[in-house]
Amino acid sequence: MADYDNLSGLDKAAIIFQVYGESLALSFFTDLPESSIIQIRIRSKELQGIPVDLKKTVLEEFYFKMMTDKYQSNKPSSVKLFEFLDDLTNEQLYYLLKTERETVMALAIDQVSQESRNTFLNQLSPEVKNNVIGELGSLKSIPLEMVVNIANELEKKASFLPSPKEFSRGGGEKIANILNQMSEDESTSYLNQLMNDDPETYAEVKKFLLTFDDLLAMSDEVASDFWSNPDIDLDSLAKALKGVEQDTTSAIIEMLPKKKQAMFTPIEKPMRKKDVMSARKDIVKIATDMTNNGEMRIEDILSGADDEMIE
Repeated sequence: MADYDNLSGLDKAAIIFQVYGESLALSFFTDLPESSIIQIRIRSKELQGIPVDLKKTVLEEFYFKMMTDKYQSNKPSSVKLFEFLDDLTNEQLYYLLKTERETVMALAIDQVSQESRNTFLNQLSPEVKNNVIGELGSLKSIPLEMVVNIANELEKKASFLPSPKEFSRGGGEKIANILNQMSEDESTSYLNQLMNDDPETYAEVKKFLLTFDDLLAMSDEVASDFWSNPDIDLDSLAKALKGVEQDTTSAIIEMLPKKKQAMFTPIEKPMRKKDVMSARKDIVKIATDMTNNGEMRIEDILSGADDEMIE
């Protein structure tokens, strides 16, 4: 077995399995039938005590054949081997890679944007995610010919992915849209029940849904930007603040422009709850429009309740 000339093709393939490991070596033998792969796998376990020089000779020959037979004949027209990944949506990228080996996953997501990379990783199980992140640190050890081969195989598979379709998937945003059509009492009651029964869905809904209580709990910095909005009508504000604690009401009035502060008149007489809730919904709509237009971030509004100051 120490004589290179006596090695069969099966032995050479088995040595490649030993050196690279089965996971990566399979990328070299994608054209072989499963029966041949099984033979190589068995032979790789049988071969023992192969000298390092002999392994090196086998790899050098294999490298030369790969570069001449595969790389030169299949040399990509684009300098960027994984350029085809740029045309995939995050969903398509996930379905392309989810059944691949972790090394292939790591190599592929190393070629895409940070946002797409994070989105893909967050869809994996914790164990697989950790393994893929670990593989990212050892990509430099993958030979060029293997990188080219993996790119070619993934591009072929990507061509069979269905085109992305626009359709409703329900989820937090859909529920938030429904709650926005309800009265504040109904919406609050549903949210409280959802928070107890399904905290994960509740958190998803709150990414898209604002309530009047959220606006009252904003941090001072965010609140000052919002309450000084010229679109907030003073009569609507007076109605919306009916029943709100005096300290909170006073703090909001102090954030208004001086002219509006002078013109603001609190409502002393009793009011129908329906009118108060309608005014509050109008105020919430202004905040929602501001988040949709990018003037404010809903995350900043909702973070106010958690902003504890430590002296």
